[in-house]
Order: sequence, then C-alpha cells, then structure tokens
Amino acid sequence: MTIHQSNENGKITLSPEGWLDTVSSPELSNAVDSLTEASGLVLDFSMVEYMASAGLRAVVAAGKKAKSMNAEFSVINVVPGVMSIFRMTGIDKKLNIIEK
Repeated sequence: MTIHQSNENGKITLSPEGWLDTVSSPELSNAVDSLTEASGLVLDFSMVEYMASAGLRAVVAAGKKAKSMNAEFSVINVVPGVMSIFRMTGIDKKLNIIEK
C-alpha cells in the first residue's frame, strides 16, 4: 500500500492506495499516529479498492486521533464497495463519510 500525504494550511490529507486490510492497515495507522498537530484530518479513499475489518478499525482510530487533536475529521471519495462496509457497520452515521 502507498499512502500519499498533503498538508494545506494545517489540514492533513492522507490518500491510501490499494487494499486496506490486515497487512496494510498498520501503515495507515502509523501515518495517522505520526501526526502531532492538524486543524483537520481527511482520509481520501478514492484509490482504496477494498477494505477489511482491520481497515475499518484504522479509520475509527483515525477519527479518535483527530478528536484528540481537536481537528475536524472526514473520509471522502469513498467508492461504492467500501461505502457498503461503512453502511453495514453503521460507521457512516458516526463519522463524516462522503461517497464518491
């Protein structure tokens, strides 16, 4: 998995590419954990093809990290297959998730 990172005026965007599963989700978790300060944290899922339960845990943990930094949090550009996982688990009602 590759994770692209950008910072625009303190708003951090992480864009994982590929599968977010047991093997790759620690990479996303590490990228989020390395953040110390941000006004916003955005996960751009436009290039995430598949997400397993480990990826879902990483997203929830990212939301908690953003809250601890008093940063806004959102997941954007979620492809339909991954969005169905968010809906099935009810996470779409707890986090700001925007479908592609």
